[in-house]
Amino acid sequence: MKYLFNICLVLLITFLGTTSFAQAKNDMAELSKTNANHQILAQVTGEWAFTGKHTFAGGKHKPIEFAGTMIGKDIWDGRYFTTEVTGQDIPMPWSDGKLVTLHETMLLGYDNVKKMFVASYINNEFETGIIALEGTYDDAKKVITYDGETQSSPQPNMSAGTMRKFHALLKFIDSDHYELEWHESAGRNELFNTILNFTRK
Repeated sequence: MKYLFNICLVLLITFLGTTSFAQAKNDMAELSKTNANHQILAQVTGEWAFTGKHTFAGGKHKPIEFAGTMIGKDIWDGRYFTTEVTGQDIPMPWSDGKLVTLHETMLLGYDNVKKMFVASYINNEFETGIIALEGTYDDAKKVITYDGETQSSPQPNMSAGTMRKFHALLKFIDSDHYELEWHESAGRNELFNTILNFTRK
């Protein structure tokens, strides 16, 4: 009787283990697929022209207007998307007054496990690090709202290590237009806002 009980117990454990493994495998397979959220991001693919405007907090500096181009691509069958901005030639903090072409790149994705839109941002103007962002989508407004933060390099009125916070809105207007609104702050102090208006070429 005890022998029969042990056999039944082993069979039960084996069955539960096999069932759990199969379920985990199915869940993993499902979470690895692209879905409607990735299709939302696919709207940035193509060639675009943009106009932009930096507005500084406190009105101490005049707004800066600029323009450029952007190429949006999907990679790995639409699992991720890149936006590569080429702006005007401007003097960089590190360029000793020389004019350098502005470059900005974002990597966009949707994390099926976190159920969050994710993004990373780099540029050749101020940053040497990578800014990470996470956000959610409002289907009624067609807007992804991202938030993130990073430690700052030394800047006027800001010491090294100060946490800079980012709040970004990616607004899809129609198939040929979208807008990126970018806010930066440190503590309770807003630093500047940027709005980029993209038009498909």
